[in-house]
Amino acid sequence: MGEIHALRNMDDDEVFAYAKRIAAPYNLVMQTKQLGRLPVVQFAAGGNRYMVMEAFIDTAGKGQSDPLILTQLNITKAIRDSIQINFGECGLAACLGSLQVKYVNPITKLCVIRVSREDHQKVWAAITMVRSIGKIPVSFNLRDVSGSIRACKKAALECEEAKFEYYKLAAGDRITPKFVETMESCFNKIKGLES
Repeated sequence: MGEIHALRNMDDDEVFAYAKRIAAPYNLVMQTKQLGRLPVVQFAAGGNRYMVMEAFIDTAGKGQSDPLILTQLNITKAIRDSIQINFGECGLAACLGSLQVKYVNPITKLCVIRVSREDHQKVWAAITMVRSIGKIPVSFNLRDVSGSIRACKKAALECEEAKFEYYKLAAGDRITPKFVETMESCFNKIKGLES
């Protein structure tokens, strides 16, 4: 603990020299200095990672408010194509056993993706490199990564409920019973994800 305390009082050049002396990555030593403790990865020991992703569809210049309906199939295809392009056939083969789009909300564009712990960073990188689905420009934002389905469900539900409240406020009296029914169905799908 004394070394971490001493580290906090070092300037950047001293941190660099210290990292070199102990043969540790500079960014890790700098992060330890900033945190005042050793950085700890916050993942469970389970075999899967669950990513809550949000899709943004670029509708500019298309003349339509929402030209693309997101489905498990078209998101899975886009992710697989991106993995193959960016990591090759072997990268794709390594991910296929665990990669699964578990949930998609076509209204809020939120999705939950399951992948193995070993491949989650590769899949995350591939998802961020997806630029289109069905010739429609799209980008993804990671909302949450967790090692348990319970934590994933909690994060997804919080996000969906916040978006639903926003939509209700924005739509006001124009909100339809069908819309409310669709959102309730989506909430139930999240709650019913594998336990």
